[in-house]
Amino acid sequence: MNLIQMYIFFLYFCLRISLNLKSKIMKKIALFVSTIVLAVIFCACGSSSSPKAVVNDYYKALKNGDFEKALTYTTAKDEEIQQQVKKLQDFNFKVSDYEILSENIAEDGENATVEVKYTASNAFKETPEEQTETVKLIKVDGKWKINE
Repeated sequence: MNLIQMYIFFLYFCLRISLNLKSKIMKKIALFVSTIVLAVIFCACGSSSSPKAVVNDYYKALKNGDFEKALTYTTAKDEEIQQQVKKLQDFNFKVSDYEILSENIAEDGENATVEVKYTASNAFKETPEEQTETVKLIKVDGKWKINE
């Protein structure tokens, strides 16, 4: 169940409860509680909350040609990001499609790998080629980052 489905279900559930309540005070309490629960759900479901989500965001940015954004999901520093963006642009690197195959989080909770199948082309290979890559991630300040 994705976040939108959870939100719709919860909203429906809260409406049903509030319609059944007779007292205005109870309706206000139900509305207040539902608002708090929704806030908690949205805070807990950030886009970079898992290694899989980070890799998905990374490849989505690559597919859109936004190399600078893609590299913010890595451990690269600002200066390195600028150099890598230039290289990717010079090589005319393009991701046309990708699929997340698996996610594996180490027992220590600080390291992970995500296997990705993607189709890409560059200045040397004009015909897109399908490849599989194992992306390594580490936690940096509580957030997952691709370890380059």
